[in-house]
Amino acid sequence: MAQFFSRFHKLDSKDTPAENTSLGFGVDGLVNGRYRLDAEIGRGGMGIIFRAYDLERKQDVAFKVINPETANALSLNQFERETEILTRLNHPHIVALYDHGFVDNDNSLPYLVIELLQGRDLAEVGALTIAKIMDIAKQLCEVLAYIHEQGFAYRDIKPQNVLLEKQGFQYFVKLIDFGLARPLGEAYLPNESSLAGTVFYLAPELIDGQPADIASDLYAFGVLSYEMITGRVPFSNIDEQTVLFQHQDERVPLPSQSRGTLPQALEEIVLRLLEKNPQDRFASANEVLSALNQIVLEHLPSGNLNGACYPGTDDEIAQVGILLESSQMVTVVGNDDSLSLAAASKLAGHFADGVWVVDISLIDEPMMLMPTVASILGVQKENQRPLTVALLEHICEKNILLVFNRCDHLLFACAQLADVILDHCPDVHILTSSCQPLRLSQEKSYTSAK
Repeated sequence: MAQFFSRFHKLDSKDTPAENTSLGFGVDGLVNGRYRLDAEIGRGGMGIIFRAYDLERKQDVAFKVINPETANALSLNQFERETEILTRLNHPHIVALYDHGFVDNDNSLPYLVIELLQGRDLAEVGALTIAKIMDIAKQLCEVLAYIHEQGFAYRDIKPQNVLLEKQGFQYFVKLIDFGLARPLGEAYLPNESSLAGTVFYLAPELIDGQPADIASDLYAFGVLSYEMITGRVPFSNIDEQTVLFQHQDERVPLPSQSRGTLPQALEEIVLRLLEKNPQDRFASANEVLSALNQIVLEHLPSGNLNGACYPGTDDEIAQVGILLESSQMVTVVGNDDSLSLAAASKLAGHFADGVWVVDISLIDEPMMLMPTVASILGVQKENQRPLTVALLEHICEKNILLVFNRCDHLLFACAQLADVILDHCPDVHILTSSCQPLRLSQEKSYTSAK
């Protein structure tokens, strides 16, 4: 993906955080007799973040304290505003605030205690399928609508501030870092620029010095959506002044030029969000959400799984589902195709592009496996183009569950095809039934009691 800039430098195992900072304490320190600092996990111009343990709540938390090495009147003001705003926001997609105060009653050292998130930020997850992009975008619309309804502009939409926690088959969005958030229409803090934030996401009106509002947040959301689709921001010149000029005066390249599978309706939404004139954008995040939901309604899940009731105990079905949530492929060992079909039927609502069943027992020869799967999925052979390539191109953007039942007599061929699909299609899950596992690295197995 495109190069990103963040206020916080994330530490990995090769970094060695200072054991004692100018805070007067460091890792293994105890703050206010309550918070044990276990590790430094982020550092930037405004703050330092520790993974900590709350002795009263008996839980791990994130402890954010102002960075005294760079603190000034503006950063103290921003830290104070972040605290004020977070105390007034309560939403599932916003990082939760647990506590705030001052270190040892020192007014120059304010801190926040927030929920410790286990996910990865949007900049770290890599390429996303259209189904995943739509789901993330809808969640962001929900939280932006809430923030705006509470009377605030977020001002800092970018990949590093969008945390994704895996919940079942989907990502759950958490918006973090409210250091730049402000009441709608409020003038900027003393010495604070309208250009605060990241240059790649700045709306044209902010570059002109206007206050942040709903329209500027929607523009930044449009940039982020464009980036999820294409893998890069629309304007990324190394020269900052050139990027600012492009936001004001240049049309964005069509995202469909980089991604031919992009639904036209989604491209139209993104381009409208990126209009130069705020009046030409959507009026609200809820309006964007309605437009995204309309795309979903027009693209109902397909598949060939019929509505029959398949036998299988609730516990067995649940166990198969849990395994499939944590792995792209699960084999029901015991050749219990009724259990695999029962589990697929139960999970169908989690797959935007449907459940597709292939009865392998009806295929006599290994060489017929690929044509059969392609035919069931609606992929036609083209002259001088390998059928495997056409199949992968057809499903690589899709969020589907493939069910291969009774694989025993074509075990090696099924393993080969499943391996190729899993390698190229990040949003495709495979559920098989067989007397033995297919022995793939991505595979988990469940032994049927049948």
